[in-house]
Amino acid sequence: MKHTLKSAVIGAALGLGLCASGSLQAATATAVVTGTVHDALFAVAFDGSNGLAAGAPGTLLETTDGGQKWAPAKNVPTKLALLGVALKGEHAIAVGQQGLILSRSGGEWKKVESGSTERLLSVSVNSKGAAVAVGAFGTVLSSTDGGTSWTAIKPVWDQLAEAGTEPHMYASSIDENGTITIAGEFSLILRRAAGSSEWKSLNKGDASLFALFMGSNGIGYAVGQNGTVLRSDDNGDSWAKVDAGTGAILLGVHASNDGKVVVTGMREMRYSGDSGSTWTGVTGGGVNTLWYQGIGQPEGSTAALAVGQAGRILRIEN
Repeated sequence: MKHTLKSAVIGAALGLGLCASGSLQAATATAVVTGTVHDALFAVAFDGSNGLAAGAPGTLLETTDGGQKWAPAKNVPTKLALLGVALKGEHAIAVGQQGLILSRSGGEWKKVESGSTERLLSVSVNSKGAAVAVGAFGTVLSSTDGGTSWTAIKPVWDQLAEAGTEPHMYASSIDENGTITIAGEFSLILRRAAGSSEWKSLNKGDASLFALFMGSNGIGYAVGQNGTVLRSDDNGDSWAKVDAGTGAILLGVHASNDGKVVVTGMREMRYSGDSGSTWTGVTGGGVNTLWYQGIGQPEGSTAALAVGQAGRILRIEN
């Protein structure tokens, strides 16, 4: 599907999830925060028990207790939609419409110059302050100072995608060594090794990929259109399709080192307790009537937290 931004997908026709089968125990979701019908949360990030959730209009919520209680961030300098958020140590970054990037310094959120006017859909940062942000029309930006300044590192798309295209990039990850992995249209998953300027193609196909998770145990997941779930067992070097039992539009994914995986989407949420071998649906929390997107897990918690439509934050437990 060419040039379909994730925020546009949210308002598009919904994919229909298939019913779970067998005797698998379903995970359950309960609402922690509920906003108004005009609210939307697109992304969430955790570092330890601290967390950030980002959305529209210009919404940033903060937690310091592992997601039990949330409060609005003070003096957020925008009303534009914030579509991605990252948190690691003292580094906090949010990205959104019109190339908007916010960086938190000394507890205060400030606009920084991104050098782009394209919609930014995802951001990731490591503990050293190295960061990557991606977005519309092949936009890829990098920072080495915690998000204070940014440089364009767009791949040479003619070498990696169909001639004449600049695929939207929806998801990003940067590890502690500075290796960058990004995902987007045409099932593209690309990687740029730390210290290199060369992009390597790791996966290519048809469905757009809207979310990417790279685990510290070397297991990764990417999810997207048509119920697409990809899994990697070798830290992203290779990817294989996984049947999650759904044809829905999938928007977010998180996995814990004990093999629990939660995938969010449009009127659908899937759960696996065995690293993606078997799947069942998540019940409760309006998962079959609303969309949920960003998902993460506070350190020490057994539950994941997902954000989405109507400013909702769900706790997912099994």
